[in-house]
Amino acid sequence: MKHDWSNLKVALETSYIGHGFVDPEGKTGIYRVAMELTKRMLARSDLKLFFTFLFLPHSMTPTIEHFMRCGYQVDTLFKNRSYEDTIYDYLLKLPQFPHKYGVMLYLATLFQWPKRKKLPRDIDIFHSLYHPLPSFIDSIKHLRFVTVHDIIGVLFPQYATKFQTRRIKRLLKNIDIENDWAICVSQCTKDDLCEATGMSEDRVFVIYLGASKHAYHPIRDADKINDARRRFGIPEHKDYFLSVATIEPRKNLSFTLRCFKKILHEPGLSDMYFVIVGKRGWKVEGLFSEISSDPILRQRVILTGFVEDCYLASIYNGALAFLYPSLYEGFGLPALEAMQCGTPVITSNVSSLPEVVGDAGIMIDPRDEDGLCQAMIDIARDSKLRRRLSIKGIERAKLFSWDKCVDETINAYKFALENR
Repeated sequence: MKHDWSNLKVALETSYIGHGFVDPEGKTGIYRVAMELTKRMLARSDLKLFFTFLFLPHSMTPTIEHFMRCGYQVDTLFKNRSYEDTIYDYLLKLPQFPHKYGVMLYLATLFQWPKRKKLPRDIDIFHSLYHPLPSFIDSIKHLRFVTVHDIIGVLFPQYATKFQTRRIKRLLKNIDIENDWAICVSQCTKDDLCEATGMSEDRVFVIYLGASKHAYHPIRDADKINDARRRFGIPEHKDYFLSVATIEPRKNLSFTLRCFKKILHEPGLSDMYFVIVGKRGWKVEGLFSEISSDPILRQRVILTGFVEDCYLASIYNGALAFLYPSLYEGFGLPALEAMQCGTPVITSNVSSLPEVVGDAGIMIDPRDEDGLCQAMIDIARDSKLRRRLSIKGIERAKLFSWDKCVDETINAYKFALENR
């Protein structure tokens, strides 16, 4: 069967983009991935894109309004009924309460039932960028794709909330391994997925992510960097190490803090700071207590909370080095952002991180305190090493781009259509 590649019709499950508009602190890694892919797909003349919001339908209106303000033509499937919007508007206006996000997801599941009409026959691909594939979209009649960022909730439940583990279990359960197709953001994630599900490697594509060239790049304007320092309480003319992550156990921040405190006792390094950028995740009480109860850490650790992209690049650029000794990653987008800014990277030698950083950073065992301490000391004392890693990081980052990611995604669609 011949296909018309000039007018490929794709239904894109874009709920997670909407999450970022409803909750500004939701504009983290997954949001950025979904946003960068979607806006580039909308700009393609060979694609006809349809949005769906099956999992976060309350986010439909702000998402559509955003893209229309940016000049895009937006079409949607499975539109909300008026009573849905009324209920969502009411809930969104309420003050934050426990499990509010979970309540919204539960309502979305209930409201899926009256929407369970067939996907239009002329839709070539249904692609979920984050959420599980909907069971009511037939995997025999329609080509279904799902992007898998990681399956950490199943591999290491101790690093995930119960909600995250349930989501991953459902995501895996809803994949029809004989008929569906998957896109994984690293070879590591592909290996994990195939082992967990028995899915054929031939049905799983590895497509690496990118980092926005507009947002993340070397900044030579000292005033811009100092403005970001002042805004987030980072002392001017002081060196600092940087971590960017949602604060949760998997990011290994307690380990990083211990190493940071140790190097402060090294000659000439007592005036260093450690800046942690990211919103509060879960099981953070011990970390915050450790900082607040220790007079040295209380003075030397700066918690900025969530930082928008327009300031984050300046904070990357101002850092002596970026620390990312994560215990497990599906990709590791902050490491790529740091390299693209020219910031030296110290990261783990596990999971996907060697795929992303390669030989452009210092790799350490994420449980080896001596290894991380020595890497931090070397970076702090050796300007030639910092310069060398900066140059290598910028070059390494050129291997990754959102345009390449979109091109490879569309090629995956075409391959699937030709081999269904």
